[in-house]
Amino acid sequence: MTDILFPLWQVDRSEYDAVCAHLGLAPSMSIHARLNAYLGTAPARFAAPQGFARFLAGPPLTRFRIARLDLATRLFYRGHPLRHVLNAVIALHECDAEGYAQLSAAPTGWRLVPSLAAWGAGFGLSLAITLPWLATHFLRFVPTALGSRPADLGGKRALVTGVARGLGLDVMLECLERGARVVGTVRTEASRDELQRLLPPGAPVQLVVADLSVPGTLVAALARAGVSPDSLALAVLCAGIKHDGASVLSMAELRETFEVNVFSAAEFARWLCANDAGTAPDPGAPGRAQATPVVLVSSMGRWHGMHSSAGYNASKAALSIWGQSLEMELRLARNSRFAVVIVEPGMFESGMTRRAGVGRFLFVSRRRMAGRIVQGALAGRRTMRPPFWFALLTWAVCLGGREFRLRVLGRAKTGSSEPL
Repeated sequence: MTDILFPLWQVDRSEYDAVCAHLGLAPSMSIHARLNAYLGTAPARFAAPQGFARFLAGPPLTRFRIARLDLATRLFYRGHPLRHVLNAVIALHECDAEGYAQLSAAPTGWRLVPSLAAWGAGFGLSLAITLPWLATHFLRFVPTALGSRPADLGGKRALVTGVARGLGLDVMLECLERGARVVGTVRTEASRDELQRLLPPGAPVQLVVADLSVPGTLVAALARAGVSPDSLALAVLCAGIKHDGASVLSMAELRETFEVNVFSAAEFARWLCANDAGTAPDPGAPGRAQATPVVLVSSMGRWHGMHSSAGYNASKAALSIWGQSLEMELRLARNSRFAVVIVEPGMFESGMTRRAGVGRFLFVSRRRMAGRIVQGALAGRRTMRPPFWFALLTWAVCLGGREFRLRVLGRAKTGSSEPL
């Protein structure tokens, strides 16, 4: 895990240097470490930016972008993460002898008048650049916002399985960055303790130990932790296992793969249905509470077979089809308590995949993948296959026929087992 847990709030070294250059300060490694320790608690203490403000907060900070956002957040978005970054940098440098000397330096005597004139001219120029810059970014933001529901998790409870590492960890951090209170499952007490040490103090995370390879463990662990279905605003089932190098005839590994990847999800959904307080008479009736998205993280690998993986692709195919079947039953029963969201992502860096050969060019950012999953689920999407170009590539390979798939996929190298 990197020191940057929350990119929306925290800044890497190059961004910190750019902030210092904007403020006329000399960077300090110790202050940068203290800055990120403070900003690491920001998601639990401050409201997450929404809409256009969040759109502006996404890209990395450069000196030009900081200058634009400094003015924009003073005028329009005072709760924007950059305001917290700037205020924290100033406060921390004020507590440093060298930083205080830099901040307190001011022109005196005859130098004061030209200095004020230069400041006024600079402010006018900055305003003249910033307003068109904001307008341009707003025009870019509008198409992404049309038809989407607000993706707010502030103060709400989210369940994420498999948060010790990989995609589950990034989904948990994404939910925390959006202000959620997270219930995260890990497989062992050791992984729970390790993750707890790495999270910021006071992070609103409840870590639950549940070995999903054991039937009934997830539901039992949630019951012991006092988690009720009605308390969840989002559930993302990320936990998975892949036994690379194990034949599809390795029965012990095959059973464990299906237990973790499929049956734990079915048990969780059954727990939700069994505890359903009631169904809405009409899914479109006014005043109906928004359905809780239950995200099943499948894989684009579900569209084809794969050797030496103990049936991992088969388990993901089963998960996708089972999720569709569950959705049919819920609709027929007019049960609007929760909504099934099926995600079939392409290749991203994890313990289940390795960068090798041509395949290394197909990887996408895991953190960005997590953001798209959470955003899409909260916006009401029911099927996601990010990135879509990888889905098209997969389908093209599948359309090539069985013999073509055997030749192409038979050369794919396996990685290492990675239970989550």
